[in-house]
Amino acid sequence: MNRQERYRWRWAGALLLLPVLLLILGVGCSGDEEVDEPRLNIYVYAPERPVVTRGEIIPSEEEAQIYNLQIWVFRSSDPSKMVASLTLSTEEELRSLNDNKSASYSIALADRSFAEKPEPVDIYVLANVLDNNGTNYFDTVNNSEDLETAVFNGGHFFSYLKGSAYQAATTVPADKGVPMSGVARGKSVIDRNNVLHISDANLKLARTVSKIRFAFSSLNEPGLSQLFIEKITLNNKMMYQKERFFLDGDHPSYWVEGAPFDQEVLLIQGDRVNPVMQNSDPASYAYSSAMSDEEYEDLINRGVKEGLLTEKGPVYLPESDKRLSGTIYFRLGSGGPQMSVPFSMASGNFRRNQTWLVYAYYIGSSKLEVNTVSVVDWEDVGDQPNYEIPNW
Repeated sequence: MNRQERYRWRWAGALLLLPVLLLILGVGCSGDEEVDEPRLNIYVYAPERPVVTRGEIIPSEEEAQIYNLQIWVFRSSDPSKMVASLTLSTEEELRSLNDNKSASYSIALADRSFAEKPEPVDIYVLANVLDNNGTNYFDTVNNSEDLETAVFNGGHFFSYLKGSAYQAATTVPADKGVPMSGVARGKSVIDRNNVLHISDANLKLARTVSKIRFAFSSLNEPGLSQLFIEKITLNNKMMYQKERFFLDGDHPSYWVEGAPFDQEVLLIQGDRVNPVMQNSDPASYAYSSAMSDEEYEDLINRGVKEGLLTEKGPVYLPESDKRLSGTIYFRLGSGGPQMSVPFSMASGNFRRNQTWLVYAYYIGSSKLEVNTVSVVDWEDVGDQPNYEIPNW
């Protein structure tokens, strides 16, 4: 696919990381047919055939898997008035989402009077979040304030104490997945031919964690020592133990709950069996300000795929309002002394749903060159398409 085609299809790629939830409310009554109970029809849509525009557009199968889905709809005017709620947790219930198809679910309205006089609503969605990785009992939620204050036990769920350091997660937790959340507030509801419809309810889930990818290489030159990565650590007090699931206008990208870790976090435990990959020009993989984030990520992906770079990670961590920094420990030659070099984000902070790329390389002497790092969203940030929402 050439560059022109890639950018032409950017709008499609923007929705590929996660299932897009288009929620449509419907009342099951038409003509003279009498219905005992008003119903809420929820239509869940995900593109069936993704269009790849860059390496990270399509998450790994583990990152994309949904094991449970919870949806709540409340009256915007009163957080205690729940219009409807739904929990899906079986493989069969979620099969259509995980297969990138569409699914429709129909549930009874918790607030029967809403069908007679609809008003704006707030919609909350969580995926891969049940009591096992949250501090709230979500199956007993009966008002939106419970969700506004809900916190994700990110520090405990995505890291564990190993010796004197916290070990970060380097794999998606089995049978739990990556936690995701989405919220849409103040969405109007209109009546079209006896069907209640949430206006502009294009609600997209975002992962509540981010990840770091490390790449390394060394110069392929006779007599030059081989590079071994011992371990990579994150400085202490960089990550928080808890964070809010749902953001708001005052906290659009970060909302902390709880104290930061006092100890350093172990990101990668090195492997000295095999040294870092060598190539003829390690500096050619260094970040340049002339590159877009997308172009640099493609460059790193190609180097890894072609066996010219060694990748460590990804590492999954909760978000942080810090400009993260840490230390890379390495050896030159398997019997050489352990040395270290610091690394840090070039700018910004470690927001949720991002990929942070760190590249370090060795070209001689005793110095390890650490690349200016680049942060890339897990999704494109181009214009969102306007989907036609079926009037179910």
